[in-house]
Amino acid sequence: MKKNLRSRYASALVLSLSVVLMVTGVLMSIRTCKTYESILVQCTHYDRLAQPLQHLALSLAFYLGLTVLGSTMILLTLVKMAGRNHREIALLQQKNQAMDELNRKQQQLAHHQRLELLGTLTSSISHEFNNLLTPIMGYSMMALEKLPPEETELYDDILEIYTASKKAKTIISRLSDLSRKNSSSTFHQVSPDTLIQKTLDVVAPARPKNCEIKLGLNCWDQRILANEIQISQLLLNLIINSFHAMEGIDGVLSIDTWFDQESIHIRLTDNGKGIDPDALPHIFEPFFTTKEAGKGTGLGLAIVAQVIEDHHGNIRVCSTPGNGTSFTVTLPRLSGQKADETAL
Repeated sequence: MKKNLRSRYASALVLSLSVVLMVTGVLMSIRTCKTYESILVQCTHYDRLAQPLQHLALSLAFYLGLTVLGSTMILLTLVKMAGRNHREIALLQQKNQAMDELNRKQQQLAHHQRLELLGTLTSSISHEFNNLLTPIMGYSMMALEKLPPEETELYDDILEIYTASKKAKTIISRLSDLSRKNSSSTFHQVSPDTLIQKTLDVVAPARPKNCEIKLGLNCWDQRILANEIQISQLLLNLIINSFHAMEGIDGVLSIDTWFDQESIHIRLTDNGKGIDPDALPHIFEPFFTTKEAGKGTGLGLAIVAQVIEDHHGNIRVCSTPGNGTSFTVTLPRLSGQKADETAL
C-alpha cells in the first residue's frame, strides 16, 4: 500500500514538473518572439540582423525544446499511470474473484456441515423412532381388524392414526437414507439403462393417466461403478417429482441416456409446471419443498444430491416456469479396462 502511494506521489510530481516545463517553454517562446520582434523592426542594416536572428533562433530552440520535453514527459507519465491503473484494476478483479470463490467454498462447507449434522442426528434417533412407530402401526391394524362393521367413525379415526404413523415412518426412512452412516457402501458394475427400466416398472402405479413416457436409452452396453439401490432411489425421486409436476395435464416425460469417453449422462425432461427461479438455488436443500402441505417432505432432491456426491458425479437442472424441467445427471463411465479391473 505504501509503495503504491509513493509511486502515485512520484508520478504526480513528475507530471506537475512536466506541465511546468511545457508551459514555461510556450510562454518563453512567445515572450522571446515579441522581444526580438521590436529589435528586428529597429534594425535597418542586414549585418545588424544576423546576431539578433541567431540569438532568436537559439532562444526559440531552447524554449521549444523545453516545450517538447515537457509534453513528452506528460505523455510518458500518463501512459505509465494508465498502465499502473490497468494492473491495479486487474489485481482488484483477481482479488474479488478470489473472495467470491472463498465465499462460495465457505457456503459449500457450511452446507456439508449441516448435512453431516443432520446425518449424525438422524442416525442416532431413527432406530428409536422406528421402535415407537412399529407397535403403533401394528396395534392400529389389529384394532381395525377387530372392529365391528358398524363402527365406521371409530374405524376412520384408527385408520387416521395408522396413516399418520406410516407417513412418519416414511419420513424417518428418508432421513436415514440421507445420513451417510446408514448408506450402503457396496459398489459394483451396473447398467444405467437397466436401472432406468427397473425403476419405471416399480413406479408404474404412480404414473399419471395422461402421462406419456418417451425413452431414448443408448447405454445398454455401458457400465458405471455404483450402488444400485442408491442410483435406483435417485431415479425414483426424479421420476416421481416429474409425475407430480405434470398432474392434471397431458404430460410427457423423456428419459435419455448417452455417453462420451469419460462419463455417462442421464437426462429426465418433463413438460410440467417448472420451478420458480427464486426456488431453483434451494431445491437440493433438506426439507425445502415447493409442494403443498402434506404432499412433500423436502428430502427427495436432497437425497439425490447426496447420492450424486457419493458417486463423484454432478447434476444440472434447467427449468422454466410453465415449460417444464430438465435434470441431467452425469456419472463416471467405466471403460473396458476399468470394468475388467473392477470385476477382478
